[in-house]
Amino acid sequence: MPKRGSLFMEIFDVIFIMILCFGILLTTMLMQGGVLVGSSTSGIHYHFKVSTLLIVAAGFAAYLTYIISNSDKELKIIIKQMYAKKSGQGR
Repeated sequence: MPKRGSLFMEIFDVIFIMILCFGILLTTMLMQGGVLVGSSTSGIHYHFKVSTLLIVAAGFAAYLTYIISNSDKELKIIIKQMYAKKSGQGR
């Protein structure tokens, strides 16, 4: 089995991708839709509240915590089941 990278780098990769996606979406929203909708319209105006942003950030943190804590356990179970079947020790 290949050597696994550090947990810090995995978390950093996930957070970096999520921030990049969020930044792209936010930039598109702040352009106010003039380019997206067409120049003949007044554009789309987006508004967001800091409180709503904090709720979404807290939800993302909870989701990330859940995924990190459970993914390794489930992966170990799957690997254990696969090798048990190959060695004839299946349930």
